[in-house]
Amino acid sequence: MKIDINNALTIVLGLLTLVGAIYRLAQVEANINAKINTVENTVLAAVDHLKDNFVDRLYTVERKVDVHLTEYNEKKLFVEYRLNGIESMVKHKFDRLANWVKQIAGFLNKQSNFQIRDDKF
Repeated sequence: MKIDINNALTIVLGLLTLVGAIYRLAQVEANINAKINTVENTVLAAVDHLKDNFVDRLYTVERKVDVHLTEYNEKKLFVEYRLNGIESMVKHKFDRLANWVKQIAGFLNKQSNFQIRDDKF
């Protein structure tokens, strides 16, 4: 069996072409994997940065809410204190006025037989 040089060259070149195609395919796959890893690392870094930024902003908002709630509670206590003071002043003035009305009604009743028609007096 004689091997023809043309057939041998065809087989050798075919094998070299096949090895070259496999090598090139491996290079393309490695390039794709490298780009995927780069994109994955970039996305993970961006997510970490956004998470840190979000946590910082959430902490700031939480502190602001705490300050406002404390301020609200203090103002509420102050208003209750002031309203209680005003309520006691109004009650005191009303009691004094009611006492005066009783005294005046008594005086008018003695002097001219004046009768107040309200049942309380």
